Amino acid sequence: MPKNDRRLSSEHRSCLVSKTLLLLRHAKSSWSSLADSDFERPLNRRGERSAAVVGIMMKQEKIFPDLVLCSSARRTLQTRDIIRPYLPRNCPVEESSRIYEASVRDVFTVLSEFPDNVQEPLVIGHNPGLEQLTLSLCGTVGGEELYRVQEKFPTGALATIELAIDAWKDIAPGKGQLRRFVVPKDLV
Repeated sequence: MPKNDRRLSSEHRSCLVSKTLLLLRHAKSSWSSLADSDFERPLNRRGERSAAVVGIMMKQEKIFPDLVLCSSARRTLQTRDIIRPYLPRNCPVEESSRIYEASVRDVFTVLSEFPDNVQEPLVIGHNPGLEQLTLSLCGTVGGEELYRVQEKFPTGALATIELAIDAWKDIAPGKGQLRRFVVPKDLV
């Protein structure tokens, strides 16, 4: 094989996508509730409606995660409960307090612990962590969609990131490409 062909072959392999990461920020929460803490804040009515719209879109567009990891904060659990009827019935769902108020580094650690048979997990979490994670993973690869993330990762938004990794332990900054960024108001 000529040297140039070997190089192209190697470049082609590095561009293959093995995993897809779905990042969903919890839907709009209520600041006027009588919750004892930020952790206990519930969704408001607008958040409940937008979570349902995102769930319907996921089902219609055949976005079927094979694992859901959800922050254990009340508003993320409520978001999960609203979209759950639109997910595959056999999709495992886990809760973790480790992604509540987590730094990007902490979220990378959590993701690196996923089993390698998981191909398309959905993480339901919070900002600024999800926005910073998206920007860290994608760097400058994502065009207009990435620009929208840089502007704001609003409540109820869903990012779809293709990852050039075979194993979750290899997840790192720059390993992703933002393929889609959906905001609930774009769906209604």
